[in-house]
Parts: sequence; structure tokens; C-alpha cells
Amino acid sequence: VFFTQYQIILTGINKMLKLLSATPSPFARKVRVVLLEKNIPFELKTINPWNMNADIERFNPLGKIPVLITEDNDTIYDSKFIIEWIELNYPDPAVFPTDPKARFKAQQIQVIADGICEALILLFFENLRPDSQQSKPWKERQIKKISNGLHTLEQQISNDDFCVENTFSIADISVVSAADYLSLRFKTYEWRNKFTRISKFVARQSARQSFIETMPTPQDIEKNTI
Repeated sequence: VFFTQYQIILTGINKMLKLLSATPSPFARKVRVVLLEKNIPFELKTINPWNMNADIERFNPLGKIPVLITEDNDTIYDSKFIIEWIELNYPDPAVFPTDPKARFKAQQIQVIADGICEALILLFFENLRPDSQQSKPWKERQIKKISNGLHTLEQQISNDDFCVENTFSIADISVVSAADYLSLRFKTYEWRNKFTRISKFVARQSARQSFIETMPTPQDIEKNTI
């Protein structure tokens, strides 16, 4: 278990949020950033969801992370749903804009960024297969999703410090998480030179402590899970 400087270790108190996370996951990272930004005490349990003995189904029937375990031992899964639950129960500081139009834009940016990450995951695992078993059309389809998503984000984010309403929100968290995951999983894709607005935006955000604390790192994957 790794505790950051934002986390508070409460000895003798069992009722604390627990987050099941994986070090490379952009979806788990979004939740971690939200918890850190809101300064919510939580216990971080880092697991490798691709290991056969991970036993994630005990907490999420879909076998996916992240999973948030509440103080009452209820389990919440899917990063967007988890973040909405956190926002409802720990509203300050808000990570969703209050203005309906701004909230819609922030959520739309989150959907696009998440879609880029989903395509990256599919591409990553396809690349782990033997060359003779890889599907070129399938890989091209994922690369097109990534490229289209980045083009859309390049147009939607502003030149301001933040994506929406010049205030830190789920939109900023989603874009940085997607960009850093892209750098981790698709090193040959020169996105920074092609999408300069995103590149400058991510560079501005990189000094934020919650992003520093949650920078993604790879995990080993068992061959028999591919």
C-alpha cells in the first residue's frame, strides 16, 4: 500500500474509502486524482488485474478496475460512476462545473478522453499477440479512434489554464490521464508535435501535485491471460 502526502493514515479506524487500482490504468488514475484533489482520506490497494489470482470479481462482477469500496463496504465500479458518487458525497471542491452547458462540455471531453484510452487498451493487447495473429485492420481501427479523439480534443480545449470555465474539472483530469497513458502505451505515436494545444495544456498541468503523485507506470502481464 502506498500513501501519498495527500492521504491521512488513521490508525485504529477501519471506516475509510478503499480504492482498488492498477498503476497504468488511466481510469483508476482519474479516481485517484479526484480523491487527492478533494483531500479525501483513502486506502490505495494496488493490484494487477491481469493476474489470474487477482480475484477482482469479488468486488466487480465484470472483473475490472477501478473499484471503490465505501466506508459501509459497498462497492462502486466504473470510473465515471465512482467520480459521480464521490462528487455527490464529497462536493467540495467540485470537479464538475455547476453551469449545465459547462458541465455538458466537461463530460463530453471526459467521454472522448476515455474513448481514446479504451482504444489504446485494445491496441496494446493486440500488439502483445504474435505478429502472425495480429489483425492489421483492427489495429488501424483503434489508431483511427485515437487520432480522431485527439483531433476533437485539440479543437475543444481552450488556450486557458483549464479546459472549461477556467476552473479545474473532470475535463482536465480526463485529458491529462489520456495523454499520459498514450505516452506510456504508444511511444511511437508522435502526438505532441501533431496536437500542440493538447501538448501545451498537459505541460501546464504536469506540475500539479495530484498528477505527479499518480503518474502511470507499467505492470507485468501474465502471458496466459493474453
